[in-house]
Amino acid sequence: MKATPDNQTHTAEELSELQARLVEAEETLEAIRDGSVDALVIKGPDQAQQIFTLELADDTYQLMIESMSEGAITVSETGTVLYSNPQFSTMAGQPLKNIIGSPLQSFIFKNDAVLLSALLSEGSKDDKRAERSLRLNNKTKTEVIMSARRLPHIDDDNYMCIIVTDMTERKKGEFAKDEFISLASHQLRTPATGVKQYIGMLLEGYAGELTLEQQFFAKTGYDSNERQLSIIDSILKTAKIDSGAYVLQKSCQNLKDLIEETLREFRPMLTMRKQKVIRQLDGSINVMIEAGEIGLVITNLIENASKYSPQGNTFNITLHKKAGFAYLVVADTGVGISHSNHEKVFDKFIRVNNPLSDTVSGNGLGLYWVKKIVELHGGTIDLTSKIHKGSTFTIKLPL
Repeated sequence: MKATPDNQTHTAEELSELQARLVEAEETLEAIRDGSVDALVIKGPDQAQQIFTLELADDTYQLMIESMSEGAITVSETGTVLYSNPQFSTMAGQPLKNIIGSPLQSFIFKNDAVLLSALLSEGSKDDKRAERSLRLNNKTKTEVIMSARRLPHIDDDNYMCIIVTDMTERKKGEFAKDEFISLASHQLRTPATGVKQYIGMLLEGYAGELTLEQQFFAKTGYDSNERQLSIIDSILKTAKIDSGAYVLQKSCQNLKDLIEETLREFRPMLTMRKQKVIRQLDGSINVMIEAGEIGLVITNLIENASKYSPQGNTFNITLHKKAGFAYLVVADTGVGISHSNHEKVFDKFIRVNNPLSDTVSGNGLGLYWVKKIVELHGGTIDLTSKIHKGSTFTIKLPL
C-alpha cells in the first residue's frame, strides 16, 4: 500500500513529536545524573517505569531543603534513594549522581544494617516518626541520627522522608562540657573537703570546748558542707556516666537480701510516715551486679514511692524471675506521673511538678542514675503511671 501525502505528513509529525520527547527524556535523565532535579519516583521492575520531577515545587521549600545543615533524602519503601540534598551527599562522601537511584543501605556501615531495616519498617507506618542512631559508610564512619516519616501516598506507593543529623560536633560539645563539669567538680571538692575536716575538728573539741551556740553554728556549717559535697559527688558521677568512664565492679548477689537490707534503712522514715510495704520476694534470685549501685537503684525507687505517696499509704515491692531475667517491681498509690512526663523523669536535672514536689527535696538526678545504672547492667526500666493513681517502676535484669 502506497503512502498518501496526508499519511506522509502525519508520519513526519509523529517523528517530530517522538524526537521532542526523546530530547526531553534525555534532559531529565541528565538532570537525574547530576542531581539537579528536586525529586524523582521510579516504579518497580514489574511495572512500567515512571519518572516524576518536582520542577514546580515551591521555591521557598526548595531553598530551605537545599540550604539546611542536615541531610535530607527521600526513599522508597524498599530503601531506594529517590532524592538527596547536597548535604547528605557531603556526609556520605559520594556525588549526588551516585546516591540517587542507589539503595540507602549502600551508604550505611554494614554492622548497622539491622538498625536501618528497623528504621525503614517503622517509618513506613502512618503518622509515626521513627528514629535511629547509626553510622555512615564513609571514611570516618560518621555517627548520625536518622529520623524517618512517611510521605502522603503517591499512586498507592509508600515513600519516606529521612532527615540525617551529623552527631560529630554535638558529641565534641558534650565531651567538652562533661570534661569541664568534671574538672570544675574536682576543683570544688578539694576546698570543701578541707572545710569539712576543720569544722569536724572543732566539733570534736580539738580547739577547746565549744559553747552550745558555737556548737550549733559549727554543726549547721558542717551539715551545709556535707550537702555541698553530696552535690559535687553527684555531678562527678553524672559526668563519668555520660562519658562512658564509669566501670562496674560486679559480683554475685542475692537480690532479696539486697532489697531487705535497703528496707531496713528506711524503717524509721516509713514508721514516721505510717506507711506500709507489702513485699513478695523470690529468695532464689542471684545476679551478677555491683551491689552498691543496684542498692542505690532500690533506694531511689523506695524513697520516691514513700515521698510521693501520702502518709498512711501502702506500696508494693515484688521480685520474681522469668525467661532468664529478674524482675523488680516497685508500685505505689501516690500522686502519679502524667503520660507526657514519662520519658522526662529519666532526664538529667528534671523534677516533674506534682502536688508534693514543693515539699520534697532533690537534685533531679535520681531517676537519671537509676536508668543509667540499670542499662550499664544490661537491663531496662519501664514506667507505668497515671495522675492520682500511682506509679509502677519495673526493672528487668539478666540472670
